[in-house]
Amino acid sequence: MSNPTFIDLFSGCGGASLGLKLAGYKAVAAVDNDPIACKTYKENLGLTPICADLRRFDGQSILESCSLKKGDIDLIVGCPPCQGFSSLRRTTHADGRGSGKSLVTLFINRIAEIQPKAVILENVPGIAKKEGIRYLRKFVSQMQKMGYKVSCSEFNAADYGVPQFRKRIIALCAKSNTPPPIPYKTHSDPKKLEGNLKPWRTVKDAIGDLPPLRPGEVCHSIPNHCARSHSPRILELIKRIPKNGGSRRSLPANYWLPCHLRLTIEKSRGAESVYGRMAWDKPSPTITCRCTTPSSGRFLHPEQDRAITPREAARLQCFPDDFIFPEGFSPAERLIGNAVPPLLMSVIGKSLKEVL
Repeated sequence: MSNPTFIDLFSGCGGASLGLKLAGYKAVAAVDNDPIACKTYKENLGLTPICADLRRFDGQSILESCSLKKGDIDLIVGCPPCQGFSSLRRTTHADGRGSGKSLVTLFINRIAEIQPKAVILENVPGIAKKEGIRYLRKFVSQMQKMGYKVSCSEFNAADYGVPQFRKRIIALCAKSNTPPPIPYKTHSDPKKLEGNLKPWRTVKDAIGDLPPLRPGEVCHSIPNHCARSHSPRILELIKRIPKNGGSRRSLPANYWLPCHLRLTIEKSRGAESVYGRMAWDKPSPTITCRCTTPSSGRFLHPEQDRAITPREAARLQCFPDDFIFPEGFSPAERLIGNAVPPLLMSVIGKSLKEVL
């Protein structure tokens, strides 16, 4: 099949769609309830998403929007917002309202209404642990009842050429004689290379050629390459963090912020990586929706005294420089951090073609 068609549910800014497009698929519809994400998707991918809440916009309505019938679509890809399963979640609801928990069930319902030939579900590792596992089991069970063969595995994006440690649970479903194949890894820890595997791509591979910036400075020749400003107090702390992988724990305690001192007194391991620098010769940590905010993780540049820029974060997610994000730091980092790395989705899409 040369150009399989797909619908992207919970499409965000279009990371999954871009990856599938690179793998030779054709997007016929995308749905998300975030107007900023939909605008970014349209401006970069050319297709206007349906800006709607999937709780109120059913599969029949999606099919009608692209003049198709049940069973016509080759693939549905969906990345239900994962905060309900994430280790970084701030709040939880006992009944899963407004969380990834209820949205997984919603995803199942839309699949049943559209009946694609194949399905990709992407979510955080928490969906396969503790209370999350019942939602993953429900998803697999319902797919099997609808006639899909299912393969489910934990992927680390670094093993597929993404310069970032990013673990995700991905379920591949297809109406085929055999379960969809899990793609072979293409990269590995350089200290443990075997066969034809390449070494992990690193932070330096991804962002090492970008022009240096001071805090608050903007590079006008590269979209979204603009650095946050930092207060004098925070900038002084950042300057003292050792270059190339250092952390706040490298500093004498009198330079720690009050919140970090409190964590130490309470013997809590929370916020271990905040105000940490990335290391040049390793993949980056997981890029999150606060990825240009140094108080939220190891998001300091390896050697420059500032947080990484939205463009640097986008490169670590494998977005090309001509994929443009909103100008503000908060919307840009949110869209970038919530996206599926396009390269990872491209690898998965190519593998899934074997059963389409």
